[in-house]
Amino acid sequence: MKSKTEAVIIGTMNLGEADKLVTFFSLERGKLRGVARNARKSFRRFGAGLEQFTHVRLHLYEKEHQELIRIESADIISQHFDMTADLDRMAAGSVILELVREIAPEGERNVHAFQLLAHILHLLNEGVDPLFLLRIFEIRFLSLLGFQPKLDKCLSCGCEAGRPMVFYGLKGGVLCPDCIVSMGEEQIRLSGAVGFYYHALRIDLDKLTRLKPSGDIMRELDRAFSSHTLHILGKRLKSVSFLRSVCTS
Repeated sequence: MKSKTEAVIIGTMNLGEADKLVTFFSLERGKLRGVARNARKSFRRFGAGLEQFTHVRLHLYEKEHQELIRIESADIISQHFDMTADLDRMAAGSVILELVREIAPEGERNVHAFQLLAHILHLLNEGVDPLFLLRIFEIRFLSLLGFQPKLDKCLSCGCEAGRPMVFYGLKGGVLCPDCIVSMGEEQIRLSGAVGFYYHALRIDLDKLTRLKPSGDIMRELDRAFSSHTLHILGKRLKSVSFLRSVCTS
């Protein structure tokens, strides 16, 4: 069966002498994997359309009971040359793609998640602060996939977050100072990050660049989401260490 889909390329791997194994996040069917035969030799059919970060329209061929889709050709919708030429932006983009690869379920349609990914990559290419965009993506993508942490109320007593709270990745939420007990993990204190988090969830994507979080808020969110994704996945994202080395160099 032949079909086509709008997609963002989120991972590639060489197969044999000429083929490519491609992971893509599609508008119609979520995360999928496919093989592009002779992709490293056929510029006419694929060109640069299978490079990571590229927004494409893929032409597919599928057989029943076949695990991998066959990618017949790719039409480029947009590429992000400015982003991939800048180390900070490419490092943040790599974390975004790894997050999608690791967390998005196979073959599950999520139109809003696809639109978010495409929009954030566009803004990265336009030069918006990469660490800010990464935080926005984490906040909204995890929420869209059902992994939204609970930051507005204490998980124990239910009091509202009107004062500094402590985030626990294992529980996916916060505790107030009165309910804190030793839980064998680092205490991540949140203050201004809580209000920013819920504002970032609600604001229209076209207006998100108006947000101006402080350095303290960004650091709080970085620590909280590093802990949150660690407990979701059971491991740390590999690309985060590269991002940190770039940002501190």
